Amino acid sequence: MERGLIDADLGSGLFKKRIARSGAGKRGGYRVIVATRGDGPWFFLEGYAKSKQDQLDTATWDACRAIGQALTSKSIRELSDSIESNKLKEVNCDAQTQV
Repeated sequence: MERGLIDADLGSGLFKKRIARSGAGKRGGYRVIVATRGDGPWFFLEGYAKSKQDQLDTATWDACRAIGQALTSKSIRELSDSIESNKLKEVNCDAQTQV
Protein backbone atom coordinates (compact mmCIF):
# COMPACT_ATOMS: atom_id res chain seq x y z
CA MET A 1 0.00 0.00 0.00
CA GLU A 2 2.92 2.35 0.65
CA ARG A 3 3.83 1.88 -3.02
CA GLY A 4 0.36 2.95 -4.18
CA LEU A 5 -1.27 -0.49 -4.37
CA ILE A 6 -4.59 0.78 -3.02
CA ASP A 7 -8.02 -0.19 -4.30
CA ALA A 8 -9.86 2.91 -3.10
CA ASP A 9 -8.98 6.22 -1.48
CA LEU A 10 -12.00 6.87 0.74
CA GLY A 11 -10.89 10.34 1.82
CA SER A 12 -9.90 11.63 5.26
CA GLY A 13 -6.91 9.28 5.36
CA LEU A 14 -9.02 6.12 4.91
CA PHE A 15 -8.23 3.48 2.29
CA LYS A 16 -9.77 0.20 1.16
CA LYS A 17 -7.66 -2.76 0.09
CA ARG A 18 -8.81 -6.04 -1.43
CA ILE A 19 -6.91 -9.08 -0.17
CA ALA A 20 -7.01 -12.37 -2.05
CA ARG A 21 -8.31 -15.48 -0.36
CA SER A 22 -6.67 -18.81 -1.15
CA GLY A 23 -8.60 -20.41 -4.02
CA ALA A 24 -10.89 -17.41 -4.50
CA GLY A 25 -8.62 -14.55 -5.58
CA LYS A 26 -9.31 -10.90 -4.75
CA ARG A 27 -12.91 -10.86 -5.97
CA GLY A 28 -13.96 -13.54 -3.48
CA GLY A 29 -11.50 -12.48 -0.80
CA TYR A 30 -11.41 -9.96 1.97
CA ARG A 31 -11.73 -6.19 2.28
CA VAL A 32 -9.87 -4.13 4.84
CA ILE A 33 -10.21 -0.49 5.83
CA VAL A 34 -7.04 1.20 7.02
CA ALA A 35 -6.07 4.73 8.00
CA THR A 36 -2.81 6.62 7.60
CA ARG A 37 -1.44 10.12 7.57
CA GLY A 38 0.99 10.64 4.72
CA ASP A 39 4.25 9.01 5.70
CA GLY A 40 3.01 7.89 9.14
CA PRO A 41 1.99 4.48 10.40
CA TRP A 42 -0.93 2.46 9.01
CA PHE A 43 -3.86 1.54 11.25
CA PHE A 44 -6.10 -1.48 10.63
CA LEU A 45 -9.67 -0.39 11.34
CA GLU A 46 -12.03 -2.99 9.86
CA GLY A 47 -11.87 -6.23 7.91
CA TYR A 48 -14.56 -8.40 6.39
CA ALA A 49 -15.05 -11.25 3.94
CA LYS A 50 -16.64 -10.10 0.69
CA SER A 51 -18.70 -13.31 0.64
CA LYS A 52 -20.27 -12.44 4.02
CA GLN A 53 -20.84 -8.72 3.58
CA ASP A 54 -21.07 -6.72 0.39
CA GLN A 55 -20.36 -3.35 1.97
CA LEU A 56 -20.14 -1.66 5.35
CA ASP A 57 -23.15 -0.01 6.93
CA THR A 58 -23.27 3.71 7.70
CA ALA A 59 -22.58 3.27 11.41
CA THR A 60 -19.42 1.25 10.70
CA TRP A 61 -18.21 3.84 8.16
CA ASP A 62 -18.81 6.62 10.69
CA ALA A 63 -16.88 4.69 13.35
CA CYS A 64 -13.98 4.05 10.95
CA ARG A 65 -13.80 7.74 10.09
CA ALA A 66 -13.86 8.83 13.75
CA ILE A 67 -11.33 6.24 14.92
CA GLY A 68 -9.11 6.84 11.90
CA GLN A 69 -9.08 10.57 12.55
CA ALA A 70 -8.32 10.05 16.24
CA LEU A 71 -5.44 7.67 15.52
CA THR A 72 -3.84 9.68 12.73
CA SER A 73 -3.89 12.85 14.81
CA LYS A 74 -1.80 11.27 17.61
CA SER A 75 1.90 12.01 17.94
CA ILE A 76 4.47 9.22 17.83
CA ARG A 77 4.87 9.59 21.61
CA GLU A 78 1.10 9.25 22.16
CA LEU A 79 1.04 6.17 19.94
CA SER A 80 3.96 4.65 21.86
CA ASP A 81 2.17 5.33 25.15
CA SER A 82 -1.01 3.68 23.78
CA ILE A 83 0.99 0.60 22.79
CA GLU A 84 2.71 0.43 26.18
CA SER A 85 -0.66 0.64 27.97
CA ASN A 86 -2.16 -2.05 25.68
CA LYS A 87 -4.71 0.35 24.17
CA LEU A 88 -3.17 -0.31 20.75
CA LYS A 89 -1.35 -3.32 19.41
CA GLU A 90 1.57 -2.88 17.06
CA VAL A 91 1.90 -5.48 14.33
CA ASN A 92 5.34 -5.85 12.79
CA CYS A 93 5.31 -7.42 9.35
CA ASP A 94 9.01 -7.00 8.68
CA ALA A 95 12.23 -5.80 10.26
CA GLN A 96 11.74 -2.30 8.77
CA THR A 97 8.49 -1.59 10.63
CA GLN A 98 8.46 1.26 13.11
CA VAL A 99 5.79 2.62 15.47
